[in-house]
Amino acid sequence: MCLASSRCGMIVLVASRIEAVIYDGGGRPAGLSREWRAVPLLAGLALLPVTEDMAVRLDQGAVGGDRIRAGWMLRPPVAALARGLSAGRRVLYIVGETFAGTGAQEAIGWQDERLLYGPSGSCDLEADREPGYDVVARADSAINRGLRALGVRAGPGQDEYQAAGLDRHRWTEDWT
Repeated sequence: MCLASSRCGMIVLVASRIEAVIYDGGGRPAGLSREWRAVPLLAGLALLPVTEDMAVRLDQGAVGGDRIRAGWMLRPPVAALARGLSAGRRVLYIVGETFAGTGAQEAIGWQDERLLYGPSGSCDLEADREPGYDVVARADSAINRGLRALGVRAGPGQDEYQAAGLDRHRWTEDWT
């Protein structure tokens, strides 16, 4: 199977999907199950990949933020976990999807179990706009703005997503 468009003459549509809880500070947050492995990121952050297996094991009745709109990709049980992990630190729950370069992102964050950021939704195209979303340039996406709330600062030629090291993998499962 040929994936390189220059060798095959075919166009490859690049896609990605990430769902994760990102937190700052050293050490493992209180309340984080030992069965879930966090991965170190850049900028003093860690990433907890949210897999389907993990998501279904959470309390499905838990609500992490009553401001999360119905139909959004953010899941209330994961938001509840993220809010609980924010005791003594900042935590950001993100979901992002792209297809052929365009996509949608959502993020919500807490510090000491108080809302710090969001919920925020953004997309690249008007056609992808959901209720409550902003159509913005990638530099001002929901995830980049949320990472700024965590203190991530982009260097020249990069955005916060890259500065945190989130561009290392395109799929949630690749972080596990």
